[in-house]
Amino acid sequence: MNPNIQIIRYEECESSLWKNGGGSTKQLLIWPKGADLSNFDFRISIATISSDGPFSLFNGIDRQLCILEGEGVRLKIKGNDLGQSEEIILRPNEQPFCFSGETQIESKLLDNQLLDFNVMARRGCYTARMERIECNGTIQIETNDNCAHQPTNTQPIQFLLPLAPISCIYQGEKITLQSYDLLQLAEEKNTTVECLTLISRQTTQLIRVCIEATQP
Repeated sequence: MNPNIQIIRYEECESSLWKNGGGSTKQLLIWPKGADLSNFDFRISIATISSDGPFSLFNGIDRQLCILEGEGVRLKIKGNDLGQSEEIILRPNEQPFCFSGETQIESKLLDNQLLDFNVMARRGCYTARMERIECNGTIQIETNDNCAHQPTNTQPIQFLLPLAPISCIYQGEKITLQSYDLLQLAEEKNTTVECLTLISRQTTQLIRVCIEATQP
């Protein structure tokens, strides 16, 4: 396996049941290694939600999530000290929902169960960006383009999560990813532009995540 990539197989990740019985989570990645929910810098996970209820609070954490499977979820978001709130509906194929971990949110499923993808980053230490990419045939992704061609003093770490099986070619090596496997691309230490080629026989979506330290 190329040392510049790492694959986290979804099927090999352990599933942890929630204490309230409302769902379970597969943690794909947590940093630093050995951290827990009280002291992580960033975390990537996939959750199965099977009942309505409040979101857990994570002080000092910025969060992003998108729906992978299921009809969707209705979120009631408390907006201010006057008790005013708003409601939004999240469904598959929509852009990620970004919010702070301190936000009080009540969720109500539109169906019996859903699967969602979660990225959390500690505010002031790391920033995270999430986007959907569509592949129908062959596309190439630059692995050291700062995710959005923006100038920065630190090189972001990139991740790809395919929503269906897909083939990848990186530096001459072919890699097969199954649904929800997480592909991590290591930081490039040189200025040479490297490309990851994605190959799909049918229209396939991937979620691309870029995580970057806020200080050099």
